[in-house]
Amino acid sequence: MSLFKAFAATPVIKRTLVLWFTISIIISTISTIALQQIKAEQVNELLELRSDLHVLFDEEGLTAVLEEYALQDYPIWHKQESDSRFDEEELLFALYRDSTLLLGSTELAKNRSTSPQWTVYNSHIDEPQQALSLYFSLNDTYALSILQRQDDHYQTARALVIGIVSWFIALTLIPIFIVIAIAHFTHSQRVLHIKHALLKVAKSPDSERINIDNPKSDSLTELIISINHMLDDIADLHKTMKTMSVGIAHDLKTPLTRVANRLHSMQQDIVNPDSLSTHLEKASSDLNSVITTFNNLVRLNAIESGQHKQGFKKIDLSALSLDLAQSYEPVFIDSGRTLEISIVNDVMCLADVDLINQLICNLLENALDYSHPHAHVWIRLQNHTNGALLQIGDNGPGIAMNDRAHVFDKFYRADVSRAKPGNGLGLSIVLAICTVHDAHIQLLNNQKGAVFNIELPLLSQ
Repeated sequence: MSLFKAFAATPVIKRTLVLWFTISIIISTISTIALQQIKAEQVNELLELRSDLHVLFDEEGLTAVLEEYALQDYPIWHKQESDSRFDEEELLFALYRDSTLLLGSTELAKNRSTSPQWTVYNSHIDEPQQALSLYFSLNDTYALSILQRQDDHYQTARALVIGIVSWFIALTLIPIFIVIAIAHFTHSQRVLHIKHALLKVAKSPDSERINIDNPKSDSLTELIISINHMLDDIADLHKTMKTMSVGIAHDLKTPLTRVANRLHSMQQDIVNPDSLSTHLEKASSDLNSVITTFNNLVRLNAIESGQHKQGFKKIDLSALSLDLAQSYEPVFIDSGRTLEISIVNDVMCLADVDLINQLICNLLENALDYSHPHAHVWIRLQNHTNGALLQIGDNGPGIAMNDRAHVFDKFYRADVSRAKPGNGLGLSIVLAICTVHDAHIQLLNNQKGAVFNIELPLLSQ
């Protein structure tokens, strides 16, 4: 059975076998029809014989019928005589008068079929023979039963058909099985190649991949492609985990080190209430930074899991954006920056209010933290051909080209020294919120500052 497993993996062999079976069925059908035609011709000949006997009986009487087939010389034929005559003449007769055997073969007593019927005649001289039987009345008194051996022409044709089919099978199946065996060997070698390649991949999952050994598309090629895609996804996940591990370690190390230093200083200043209070305040701030990092990680995981989709409802994105922008406007003014607000009315969408709040806040906070002190910042909302277009940006200094591809990565910080506060999760959360809302976010190229375009599907979409 293992050889036939190569069929699905080898379309050529599969098509060859389908063609072979089709040709075999066609040959068998034609042969059967031809043999049935020969049988039908013999049936017609027997019916013509019946008609001739009727005519002969009607025109010349019973004596003429008996003389025609030399029946008067052998009044009753028993088993041995019937077998000899059937072997020599290929024909048996039995004449009945009022259902009583008058002359002819005793072996036809059971033959009462008024239409031609195929049966088997058991002879002691030869093996059982196929024969055609027929019983019919000559008049109200006499009836005749006939048994005719199957035509030799049929036997010859049948032997010819069997010979043709046998040679067809011998000349075609053997090469096919040889090809199947070769295909199975090739298939096994490819599977072995994949097995060895996977052993190498296990040692270097981030770099090793399985080479596609067959440019033609088949099940094994598709399997290799799927495995390589899976390995790429695992490598990306592994890379993300490494980045997150390094990021978490770095973000925890600095504040926890400061907390440890504060505790050591508190031991030294235990008798100085003012210094002790300062140390406690600083230590509390550092611990809050650690807690914020963990809260953001939990928040990001919840967003990426899609849990918030259950809370989606119709919201007025225009009103929400305007309220948030106006609440941030004094903060921007105090920082020396300007905030331009340009929001069209009645932009409705299906969303989670808290998530959209966080998305806008994160981008505005990002502009506050990383734009230059006198930057021009804007928030704009308008209807777009593909939905609602929300844009939040500033006029400088922007994001370096080397950092643009990583701004949405978890814990990625453009300032490698991490001198500024933060944990590198803000834009990762923004991306996750966009994903859960089927929105598209883009950091625009060729801009003086950092400009983010977000396309949100409208309520009607």
